[in-house]
Order: sequence, then structure tokens, then C-alpha cells
Amino acid sequence: MAAMRKGRFLAVVGPSGSGKDTIIDACCKQLSNIKRVKRYVTREQQRAGGEDSYNITLDAFQKLEIDGGFAFSWSAHGLKYGLPITIFDEIEAGKILIANISRSILDQLSDKFEYYEVILITASDKVLAERLEKRGRESKTQIEARLARSSFTIPNGISPLIIRNETTVEDAVSKIIASIYPNNSKRLIK
Repeated sequence: MAAMRKGRFLAVVGPSGSGKDTIIDACCKQLSNIKRVKRYVTREQQRAGGEDSYNITLDAFQKLEIDGGFAFSWSAHGLKYGLPITIFDEIEAGKILIANISRSILDQLSDKFEYYEVILITASDKVLAERLEKRGRESKTQIEARLARSSFTIPNGISPLIIRNETTVEDAVSKIIASIYPNNSKRLIK
């Protein structure tokens, strides 16, 4: 009899505007045993229409970092982000966790998780620009800076599930379900 696999970590990466948070939310609504990891962010307040996060001051973030409160932390777009250390206990307990992370920490995943998958969400530059403009949160210069970072290379040894998010959210979620449960993709749908 094969050993039962404990939980695993689903690392979602991709350029700004690709729909990462929308797809993560849809996965969590549709699948009964996937939980989104709530990130810590050095942001003053919750953004309208943004992800649910713990918004904390830079001082509080740095204290958590020093005290070992994060499994991972990184900087991007003038902010600091962190995933709580408690994710290791949840995965050990058999949960499947999903999080929007930075590509800068992809090379750390194999050191921290026995089972993980990388999901790269992408879209054409035209679609990304349209989505970023529609969000209305950034200036044209800030949008251009985000678009300039939209192309990147996945580290060697990582074979991501690549989803070109230009059709429907349902299509993207079905591809993730098929990747997670290749033998029985319907069994955990709510």
C-alpha cells in the first residue's frame, strides 16, 4: 500500500494583472480542501477589490521577520510580503494551501516542502495592460513598470502548470483541478 501524501503547497506566480487572486479565490470556492494562505503586507489599509490580507506596519512586519514568524518573506512594488510560519503545521496536518507568491522565492520551495506545485498564471501584454488600467490603482508610469516585469524565467528544475488566463476563470480553475487531482478531478468539488 502506498503511503498517503500529506498536504501540499500550491505556489501561484505571474505578472500583475494576470488574474492570480481571482483564480485563487475561485479555486478555494470550488474545492472543499484548498485553503488560501492569508499574506502579511506592509500596506496601510485593505485595498478595495484586493485580496484579504493582514495589513501591518513596516515595524510590525520587521519584528515578525526577526522573531521567525514567516515561512517566506519578500519585497515587491515598494511593499513587503510574508507568509506565516504556521503554513508548515497546516501542510503537515494534510491541508492543501494556495498562495500568491513572488517569483523571487521559487528556488526556496524545494528546501521547505516535500510536495509543492508551481502555477504560472499569465496573459498577453495587451490583456495585462487593460486589466491594470481597469483596476485604477496605479498611475500610467506604475503600470508601465509592472508590465516591464511581466516576462520572467522560472528557475531550472521547476516545471510549472502554465495557465494563459485569457478565457474564463472556470477554464483556469478546471486546469488547476486536473493538475491537482489527475485521476479524479471531480471528487473534491463543492
